Amino acid sequence: MEPDERKKVSEIKSLWIDIGAKDGDEAKERVRVGDVAVIDQDVLELPNGRIASRSLDNRMGAFVVLEALRLLSEEDGLAAEVVAVASVQEEIGLYGARGAAFGLDPEAAIAVDVTHATDTPGIPKNEHGDHALGSGPVITRAANLSPVVTDGLIDTAEGEGISYTLEADSRSTSTDADAIQFTRAGIATGLVSAPNRYMHSPNETVALEDLTSCARLIAAYVRSLKKGMDFIR
Repeated sequence: MEPDERKKVSEIKSLWIDIGAKDGDEAKERVRVGDVAVIDQDVLELPNGRIASRSLDNRMGAFVVLEALRLLSEEDGLAAEVVAVASVQEEIGLYGARGAAFGLDPEAAIAVDVTHATDTPGIPKNEHGDHALGSGPVITRAANLSPVVTDGLIDTAEGEGISYTLEADSRSTSTDADAIQFTRAGIATGLVSAPNRYMHSPNETVALEDLTSCARLIAAYVRSLKKGMDFIR
């Protein structure tokens, strides 16, 4: 690569994977057009209850949702019917969340994602807020998020003694929450995120205590819901 090219992100059309085939015929015996390839990176356990791995922005979301569901499964007499959804293609159009929200048509929803941890160089706090690893769930306030659900999450965190930070978005959140909030006639949606270092790299890093706190927050919020609750404000 030329010096100026090294400073630019490589485009997909300029990349290829060498699988060691001697010719095209052998390559076709091993792979087909459209096969998916990923970076082979195992989970690395770090000090202070932290882990590093590829795709943590997706994996942690699945864990948080399932852990919240597990906590709620131990409860009797919940006022709300709870459905956990693992959606796809959030990065390229929010397609999975759109379909799930339309099909389920819930009264309220909570999207789970990650946000930039701002305790590393190069991530500006004046843009993202102050979200260090170990500081707990990040609750987002935005014009296209439900103030009812958002305020409920904040009140729950404070009532349960769960440390949290706030993030403000002036418009879209760039998460599944955007699709859910505007599905059908509108679905009251909140957003809970975990701080994540080195986002969209093979070595994303999160604190396990943040993930469990996110699950605790969601479960506690669901427990607080009452029958006939009005999510319109």
